Amino acid sequence: MSLSVNARRTALVTAALALSALGVVGAVAPAVAGAVSGGPQSVTGTTGPDAAFKRVGQVTRDRRTAAAATSSNRTGTTTTSTSYTFSTLLDGKPVRFDPCTPIRWTANTSRGPAGGLDVLKAAVARVASITGTTWEYVGTTTSTPTGSYLPTRAQSSYPPVLIGWTDGASSDLLAGQAANVLGMTRTAWFGVQMPDGSKIAATRAAVIALDRTDALPLTGANSWSTVALHEVAHAMGLGHVSDKTQLMASVLPPVTDLQAGDQAGLQRLGRAAGCVTVP
Repeated sequence: MSLSVNARRTALVTAALALSALGVVGAVAPAVAGAVSGGPQSVTGTTGPDAAFKRVGQVTRDRRTAAAATSSNRTGTTTTSTSYTFSTLLDGKPVRFDPCTPIRWTANTSRGPAGGLDVLKAAVARVASITGTTWEYVGTTTSTPTGSYLPTRAQSSYPPVLIGWTDGASSDLLAGQAANVLGMTRTAWFGVQMPDGSKIAATRAAVIALDRTDALPLTGANSWSTVALHEVAHAMGLGHVSDKTQLMASVLPPVTDLQAGDQAGLQRLGRAAGCVTVP
């Protein structure tokens, strides 16, 4: 995950790249002030928050019954679409974790459903297998998934990816969101702009907030399993797609796994695309 960026590099430029909560994803790059001269200069940015939505009418909150959510599920089928998008492009290339460095992650399941940790582990394992990356689980945490969890500048080490259940009263990622928002993801990336103007960056941290007030089944279509897959794929660098058959659609389709387009995009973010070496 982390080949550290030299924190002593001069002229740090912060670019807060806030994508729409409705999942509008485009080609975005940091604003870099002034001409580049001498050695590399630091660049940094954030992506997200990115929401996963459940279809209106299928949302079940705590005050209702979990059975209502379960009854709305349907079993989906795999499609042959290859639709995918990336959350952030820098010099025409997707910003991603270094797939040659282990990605550490932690979970806060204290406010989640029973069995939630197994669901998160399965989602991480699935994304890891598609991308060829290594994810190292470092145990549970009491940290709440909020935007403040993310580092704001390059440093020698970074916190593990945090995945957990919370609510709008406790996390800025979920505060004020529509009732059908199931989860939000935000990432932070850091890198350098070289003297020739080219930019190299890698995702260094991510936080995923799952809305605990949604009563979803653990597995199946429209479940915590599919929400977790969707959000971990966001953390890897995938954006939303207009193809409603893909799991990375902003409104979750009735499928139980990442689809062909989702998997094609993840492969371009993984080890097959090479290591990400930030000078």
